Amino acid sequence: MEKVSPSRYVHFEKDRCTACYDCVRICPTRALRFRDQAPRLRAGQCIGCGECIRVCSAGAVRAATCKPEHLDRDQISVALVSPVLYSQFPGVHPETVLQALRQMGFRHAVDMSYFLEMFQFATEDYIRRNRKKEESPWPIISPVCPVIVRLIAYKFPNLLANILPVVRPLTVMIREVVRLLNEKYDNPEQPFHLYYIVPCLTKMEPGGPFLKDSSYEVRALGFNDIFGDLRREICKVPWNAPLPDFFDYETTVSSLIWGSSGGETADLKIEDSLAVSGLKECMSYLEKIEMGLFREMEYIEFRTCTEGCVGGILTATDRYLAKRDIQQTILQGGIERRVTRSEFLRFYQEGRFAQKNSLSDMRRIFGVYEKALSLEKMAEIYRLLNHINGKNCAACGAPDCRTFAEDVVRGEACAEDCLELRAREKK
Repeated sequence: MEKVSPSRYVHFEKDRCTACYDCVRICPTRALRFRDQAPRLRAGQCIGCGECIRVCSAGAVRAATCKPEHLDRDQISVALVSPVLYSQFPGVHPETVLQALRQMGFRHAVDMSYFLEMFQFATEDYIRRNRKKEESPWPIISPVCPVIVRLIAYKFPNLLANILPVVRPLTVMIREVVRLLNEKYDNPEQPFHLYYIVPCLTKMEPGGPFLKDSSYEVRALGFNDIFGDLRREICKVPWNAPLPDFFDYETTVSSLIWGSSGGETADLKIEDSLAVSGLKECMSYLEKIEMGLFREMEYIEFRTCTEGCVGGILTATDRYLAKRDIQQTILQGGIERRVTRSEFLRFYQEGRFAQKNSLSDMRRIFGVYEKALSLEKMAEIYRLLNHINGKNCAACGAPDCRTFAEDVVRGEACAEDCLELRAREKK
C-alpha cells in the first residue's frame, strides 16, 4: 500500500467522513486515495491548495493551524499580520485591528505593508534588469502564492526558471522581526513565538521553521479561528489613539489591495502584467505558458484562491463583500507608497531580497518525486486502463481510472478494487 504521512496543511477526521469521494476527485495533484473507509493522503503530494476543505460538506477535513487558546501571555508572542485581515472588518482602521490583537494576548502585532512595498520595489528592479540581461525567461511568475510554487514544481517543473528569484515578503518580514526582537530582548527568559495570521492554509514555508538556528516557533492562525475573539476586542479598543508598539512599521490602507486578485500588479510600474485567480484557471494558464504562450507578458500574478486572498479557505467573511470593501477603501484613500527607494536600496544592498535557493534546491524543496516507471510498467498501465474502460467513478478509492491503474502497477492497489471489473466477473 501507499506510504501515508500527516500533511502539514490538512487533517482528516475519519468519524465525520461520509465517503462522498469529493476530496479524492478534486485534488489537483492526485494526493488523496480512499482506503479503509477513510481518505488517505500520499506522503509529500499535498501542495496545500485547500480544495479538499472547500468541497467537504461534512467538515471531515480541516486546516492544520493552531488555535487561539495556544496563546500564552507569559511568552513573547508576536502576530504577523497580512493586510488581508483588515478586509474582514469593514470600516475599522488597521491600527485598531493591531491594538485588538495586542489586547487578545499578543505582546506585539506587526503589519506587513512595509515589506509588501519593499517586495514591489524588488520586483520592479529585477524586471528592469531582466529586460537587459535576460536572466529569467518571460513571463516572470510571482512567488507570493506558495501553492503556485508547489504546483509548478509538481506539475510544471520546466517553469521553475520563470519564478521571480526574489525572497517572498513574508520571509523578509520574519527575518527583520526576529532581528528587532533580538535587539529589544537581550537573552529573553521567555521564548519567541511568531504567529502568522493567515487567510489560507498554504502560507507557511515548507520544511518547518524559517530560520532553523533560532529559538522560536512559527505558527499559523487562521482568520476564522480568531475572528470572533478579535471582533469582540475591536469593540473594546478606546477611541483615543491605540497604544504604540516598538515595531514602527506604519500601516497603509493602500496595502489592502493585495488581498484581491490583481492587487499585486495594480501598483507595479510594469505595463505588460496579468493577474489570474482560481486553481483551475491558474493550471490552465500555466499549461499555456509551458506551451510557449504569453511570452509578451513580463509578469503574471497567480492566486489559486478565487478572487485572491480574500477568497482563502480560512477567511471569515464573504469574499465578494471583502473585495467590495477593499475597492471602496482604495477609492477613498488612493494608492500610495510610504516606503522610499532609498530604504529599498539599503535592504537590497544588504542582500535581504536575494533568493539563495537554486533551481535544483527548489525542485528538492517543493517537488514531489515518485519512482520512475519502466516502459514495461507503462505498457501494463495502458493495458489495464483499456481493460477497465471505466467512467472515472472513483469508487475504487483513486480519483480516476488512470491513477487507479498506476496504483495497481505500483503495487499500491488491487485490480479487484475496481467495481467495473468485479461486475464483469459476475456476469
